Amino acid sequence: MLFGGLLAVLGASLAARSYDTVTAAGPPFRPERPRASLLEAVKTLRPKVPAAARHVDRLVADAEVVTAGEASAPFWERTPGRPQAAWVRALVVARGSLVELRRRETSLAESWAQTAAVVAPAVFQAVQESGEAGVGRREIAAAQQATLKWQFARDFAARGDYARAIAEAEKARVFTQTVRSSFLALHSRFDDPRNLRTWRAMVAETIARSKRERTTVLIVDKLKRRLHVYSNGERVASYDAELGAKGLKQKMHSGDQATPEGRYRVVDVRGPGRTKYYKALLLDYPNAEDRARYAHGKKTGQVPQRAGIGSLIEIHGDGGQGRDWTDGCVALTNSDMDRVFARSRLGTPVTIVGTF
Repeated sequence: MLFGGLLAVLGASLAARSYDTVTAAGPPFRPERPRASLLEAVKTLRPKVPAAARHVDRLVADAEVVTAGEASAPFWERTPGRPQAAWVRALVVARGSLVELRRRETSLAESWAQTAAVVAPAVFQAVQESGEAGVGRREIAAAQQATLKWQFARDFAARGDYARAIAEAEKARVFTQTVRSSFLALHSRFDDPRNLRTWRAMVAETIARSKRERTTVLIVDKLKRRLHVYSNGERVASYDAELGAKGLKQKMHSGDQATPEGRYRVVDVRGPGRTKYYKALLLDYPNAEDRARYAHGKKTGQVPQRAGIGSLIEIHGDGGQGRDWTDGCVALTNSDMDRVFARSRLGTPVTIVGTF
C-alpha cells in the first residue's frame, strides 16, 4: 500500500479511538480496523525498517492480549478503554515509523536524483574516453565496470531501492574517475607550452621548406586526427586520419601501438599488392631522434629490455573505420589515399606532431 493511503487509514483509526468507549456493561471492544491497518504497516516497514516492524509487532501482540483478556473477563472486572489504549499505542508508533520512513525515502529519492545527474554523464564520458588512442586496458576495464554498476544503480532505483541505487552509482563514479584521470594525463602533453612550441616550430619549418623548395609536404596532427597537404607553402588539402591503437602517445619501441612524432621522409612508394593496406608511403622511421629516445628509454626502464625500436611506419589506406586501430601507422580512406599518393614521391617530407 502506498504511504499516503496507509497513513490515512492509520490516522482514521487514531481519530476513531476515543469514540469506541465501552462501558463496564457494554459489549467488548472490536479491534478489526486497527488490526488490519497495523498489519499493513508492519508489511511496509519490515523490508526497510525491520526494527520498527518488530516494535509494532510486539505492541500488536500486547494489544491482542489486552483485548482478549478484557473480552473474557466478567463485566465487573473490565477496565473501560484499556483495549483501545493498547491499540492506540501501536497505531501511534506505526504511524510515526511510517512518517519517518517516508521522510527517509523522500530524502533518498532526492539524493538519487542529484547523484544520477552527476554520474550519468560521467559514465557516458568515461565510455567515450576509454576509446581514446593511448588509454590502456585498465581504463577500458574501468569504463566497462562503470557501465555495469550504473545499470545496477538504475535497476535498483526503478524498484524504489534508492539506498542501493546510490551505493552502486558511487561505485560507478569511482570507476569513471579512473578513466578520467588517465585521459587527462594522456592529454596533458598536448597542453604543455614547451611541446606546443616545439611542434609549431616543426610545422612552420616544414611549411617554409615547402615554400622554399616549391614542393609538396605532408603534416599529420595526431590530436586532431588530420593529415594536411601543403604545396608551395600553401595548404591544398586536409583529410581525416586514424592512428595507432595508442597513437596519442609518443612511440618508444616496437609493439607499443603508438604513432611516432618527428620529421620523416618517404622512402618507398608502395602501390596495390606491395602493402597490406591498399597503398602506402613508407617513412624512414626510426630516425636519429627516435634512436636517441629509444636508447634513453632502455637506460631509464621506460622501454622493455627485449623490445626493439620498431619499423615499417607507413601512411596507408584502408582507413575510415572511425577508430584508432593501426600498430602505429597513419591510415586514410582509400579515396583520400589515392589523392595523397598522387602528390607524393620518394623523399616527400612528412612531419608528424602532437598538435599545432
